[in-house]
Amino acid sequence: MFGRFFISGIIAATTSIFIPKMIAIVPLEPASSGTERAIFCLVINCLLDYQNFDLIHTVKLDNVLLETNFKYSPRMMAFLATIRWAETGTSGAESYKKLTFRGTFNNFSTHPLKKQCALVNGRQICSTAAGAYQMLDKSWYELAPKLNLKDFSPASQDKMAVEYIRRNKAISDVEAGNFEYAASKVGRIWASFPDNDYNQNPKSMNKLMNYYQQQLLAFGGQ
Repeated sequence: MFGRFFISGIIAATTSIFIPKMIAIVPLEPASSGTERAIFCLVINCLLDYQNFDLIHTVKLDNVLLETNFKYSPRMMAFLATIRWAETGTSGAESYKKLTFRGTFNNFSTHPLKKQCALVNGRQICSTAAGAYQMLDKSWYELAPKLNLKDFSPASQDKMAVEYIRRNKAISDVEAGNFEYAASKVGRIWASFPDNDYNQNPKSMNKLMNYYQQQLLAFGGQ
């Protein structure tokens, strides 16, 4: 429709903040209809061509937590970090890539949909759980359309976790700093938390509380 476009992109970054890519698109020739147009677009994290995809995708993933940190309160961030630690053994970026029993995945376009089996306390357990919050495939199929999730990126995984916290009426407890109440309410969702009968070696409330307090300080909360 439009004539040839001149496209310029700029990525600016420092050690403390990520500035999204800005794209300016300006036609060098008028449209075939004779109508001259100038189009200016501001596009966040836009990918200009496939050659740069891997680099830009990596930058985006590395900064998802930074974006998330501005979206949620310190108490919610600390609570989410505690779930990640309890479920995967780490609350860092690597947690978002974890498969349920062994290995990791690198394709965030969708849930990995991989079933793994292992012996847990003498029982054969098979699960499709994956990611920082060990979401099942059925959780992905249900929540992706409801939350309008386009991928299984760290940001999407966070949204799924917050939705389960909301469904179990624990949001107000999290925001009020009532950790034990909130943890008990989501115990039936995450096997690593107490107050469930999954028999999968849950963390004690004291250990969860201690880790939560450390994370809360790290996120600047109280």
